[in-house]
Amino acid sequence: MRLKTLHKHTLCGRFILYLLFVSFNVNSQVKYPTDSSFINILSNSDKDNFKNLSISKIDTSITNFQNYFPRNTNGHLGLSSAPLLIDYKSKALGFNFYTLPYQNDMISADVIHYFQTKGPYASLTGVAGSKQEQLFKLLFSSTFKNKLNITLAFNRYSGIGFYQHQQSFTNNFYTSSNYTSKNNRVGYYAFVLYNKVKHQENGGISNDTLFLENVSINKFLLPVNLSNAKREVRNTTIDVNPWFRLNKKEDSSTVFSHYLDYQFNYAGNFSKYVDLNSGSENFYNVFYLDTVSTRDSSHWRSINNGLHYTLKLNTIGAKLKVGYKNEINQVYQYVDSTFSNHFLNAGLYVTRANYSGFAKAQYIASGSNQNDYSIEINNRYTKKIAYDFFKTAFVFNLNATVEKRHPDFIHNTWKSNHYTWAHNFSPTDKIQSVLSVSTSDNRFDIGIVFQNVKNLIYFNELAIPEQTPVSIQNMSAFIHKDVLLFKHLGINAKYNYQSSSYQSIVSVPNHIINGALYYQGNLFKKALQLQVGFNAQYFSEFYGYAYMPSTNQYYVQTNKAVGNYPFVDFFLNARIKPVRIFVKIDHVTQGLLGNNYSLTPGYLQNDRAFKFGINWLFFD
Repeated sequence: MRLKTLHKHTLCGRFILYLLFVSFNVNSQVKYPTDSSFINILSNSDKDNFKNLSISKIDTSITNFQNYFPRNTNGHLGLSSAPLLIDYKSKALGFNFYTLPYQNDMISADVIHYFQTKGPYASLTGVAGSKQEQLFKLLFSSTFKNKLNITLAFNRYSGIGFYQHQQSFTNNFYTSSNYTSKNNRVGYYAFVLYNKVKHQENGGISNDTLFLENVSINKFLLPVNLSNAKREVRNTTIDVNPWFRLNKKEDSSTVFSHYLDYQFNYAGNFSKYVDLNSGSENFYNVFYLDTVSTRDSSHWRSINNGLHYTLKLNTIGAKLKVGYKNEINQVYQYVDSTFSNHFLNAGLYVTRANYSGFAKAQYIASGSNQNDYSIEINNRYTKKIAYDFFKTAFVFNLNATVEKRHPDFIHNTWKSNHYTWAHNFSPTDKIQSVLSVSTSDNRFDIGIVFQNVKNLIYFNELAIPEQTPVSIQNMSAFIHKDVLLFKHLGINAKYNYQSSSYQSIVSVPNHIINGALYYQGNLFKKALQLQVGFNAQYFSEFYGYAYMPSTNQYYVQTNKAVGNYPFVDFFLNARIKPVRIFVKIDHVTQGLLGNNYSLTPGYLQNDRAFKFGINWLFFD
């Protein structure tokens, strides 16, 4: 069964054309705030780390505006994508079904934002491109009586891709709200999040000989492995976090303050894979349930309740937090399962004039993930150096995490039409750290990431989970600089070097280069800001992860190398007050610098494509 054609989703394209017409024919608006504190933002992850809402400058920069979407390794937005970077990150402790390969397409709870604004604020973005690519983004926030804020964010994008059966359709939505009473004694944070990813699965190109011999061939003529398969993933999250200060008054003379907060979280998830021709196309060799067609689905949901006490030490800018949380998880996949955990957690958080940091720990005292733990230390220090030479402050970051966690559900247990297994893997131990130095204007940063992983679980060349008996060390070093020379010549460059002690398991490119060279200027008495130039991205040769549509997971392979190809784009960015516009020719050098431009075996990147987009800010 095929996805509905994108011709039925022309509303986004019409809206983009309307925005373009209006932006060039009428005055966008009279009000344009100059107050630097008009918008204050706090991410959900920073809220959990006791950070306060901080001033966010109104985004008027046009640098990198044309790079509106990360590169997808499967070649088209809305499809699964393998990780290309060794990065400092960690998922939440506790039960985890599996890691969804949609880091480009789904909004995670960690990056949801809470706002406080000094008036209504809205941002509308529309993009249209070749192969019916359409993208629309909306962000609206308003604060009532300087206390109650309501924010709405919505993303919708789709496209048919350059190859057979690449059609995708994605919806993201969240609404967040926060409130603080006039006496600052009671308040809450809350959000509702919904993600939906729906796309066709083509299993990759079955024979790329035609393409390698003739790079200009119509890509819809290339045969693919699957002609009637599709994937749908949905998740819904509801989070409510009210808080209350126990002491009635808090002023400059208050030494201690006491807080209680309760957190409720519900997450419901659904994944479905359907292949009506699985029995006749010879892509799968094993059938456990149905030899004619495949209809696999998984449901999992969790309910969390937590209660925390916080002691605020006002004189030294510190907070001490202790608490308890329990979670109940239910899985429905041919056989139903229930998992529960009981958490203990504690943390010390410090905020001073030039320093902020925390040390926190979480431990699962009982349940299916018993004895799992996570300890994290985070330090951020800001300092002005050599005042006569540097015009901005430097920011020093030193973060480290030590954790032990049970395998994801998919690693130990799986039942589907083409794959089934039952393992009893040991918990994974992981130590990771990052040291970085950057400027406060984000125009320069340099750093290094180190990881040591013991008992790593990965998908082997048979696309089945396997556990390494040894420790693996991963390292990533990076440097980035954005500079404007002679007032008009812009250079934006970033280099990543990555390595792993077991490259056959942790397979990422050793070298990643991102760069832009452009001319920047102001026209019509500085009313029009303009950038025109080229952007390039390069991944060195590596054995990219192969993709298994049935399990929605990537697995290692050592048969086909990918990478070693430069992707070059031409772009023109412009800004007129609150309106930003870009015109872009993506992969402008297609056919000129080689023809093996894939990052996942069997999945080629897009051909040359014309794209344009607009972003419009409103403040009334």
